Amino acid sequence: MSPVLPEDKNALIKDLFEVMGEVLANRDYPTHEHTIRVARISRRIGEAMGLGSEELEILELAGLVHDIGKTGIPDDILLKPDLFNDQDRRIMEFHPLIGAKFFAKRLGDDRITNIILRHHERLDGSGYPQGLLAADIDPLSRITAVADVFEALTAKRPYKKSLPPKTALKILHMEAQDHHLDREVVDALHQLEVSLIMEHVPLYPTAGFMEEVEHFRRDTFFRDTLSELYSYRYLLVLDDLQYLGEAATAGYILLLINFKDFSRFQQKIGFIVANQVHDEIGLRLKETVALHALPRDKYTASIMMFQKHCDYMIYAEANNEKELEVFLGHVRGILEQANEDWGLEAQCFRLWFSRTVAIEEAITKVFSLEADAVESCKR
Repeated sequence: MSPVLPEDKNALIKDLFEVMGEVLANRDYPTHEHTIRVARISRRIGEAMGLGSEELEILELAGLVHDIGKTGIPDDILLKPDLFNDQDRRIMEFHPLIGAKFFAKRLGDDRITNIILRHHERLDGSGYPQGLLAADIDPLSRITAVADVFEALTAKRPYKKSLPPKTALKILHMEAQDHHLDREVVDALHQLEVSLIMEHVPLYPTAGFMEEVEHFRRDTFFRDTLSELYSYRYLLVLDDLQYLGEAATAGYILLLINFKDFSRFQQKIGFIVANQVHDEIGLRLKETVALHALPRDKYTASIMMFQKHCDYMIYAEANNEKELEVFLGHVRGILEQANEDWGLEAQCFRLWFSRTVAIEEAITKVFSLEADAVESCKR
């Protein structure tokens, strides 16, 4: 078989493959790092297994475009900063087929196309998109599959934390033992110096504006189109990214506002009017938040308002609770006025937390206060 990449075209073709990888990166920037690392890891595994220069080149190029089919996946799934549901997963599993279709008619050598198509196949037939068995999965695709899983395990995502390389390798060995991944490939990866594999991926000059685009995409997923309020779960993402506390404040308040008997209120004055009242209260609270909040670089402000179904949640940073007295007084005034105007009573559940307390723990404690109040009303 003649080389797939004639020597005088190598540099140009590699540049084109990198461009294709960046096309995908402009839709999902974390994938840029993922593809570069998979390309590096795949090549290093191939070197450890004694593959020739041509196969190493194929591994590296295929790694750069192995996820190119994700350009055909809807944003609502591709950019979802959370775990997939069954429908999301089913749609995402089309990406190897989409990517292979891009290349099938354009390369005389099938090895790159096969890697794109098969990097999620598993030796026992449990993979996708075709459920192939070991005999139908070529060696280069097996290498990319191991590199892909290792990178995914050790990468940080909005919905998960990164695993240490040693932990990831243990998982890969278990996957090999269960006949999902190739044992020889996993052993080759284990021989490598992990710190060299996980080199930092340098950012390109476009990274400045791409970071802003990525922040906008992330924010959009958590923001309600009509109310323009974020879901309270967005607070968990900000905490996981270690953005909160940018101004080195000592702590924060979480305030949960719950409207008593809101369903009865809706029945009394009508669902449309009741929801309009609810939105009007939310608008007044938002204006108060905007009046008192201080700007932050990596997140909206020092005081942020979120929504949890019919409840509102407010996060407010400060050095102590006293600094927030004026703001909290304005919030109380809005809620008291709503009760006076509409007979809609609000319950407030508020706790102060040190900066060392994780948002997940803080939210759990505040929600517990609300749950205890509900139970008390039932007795």
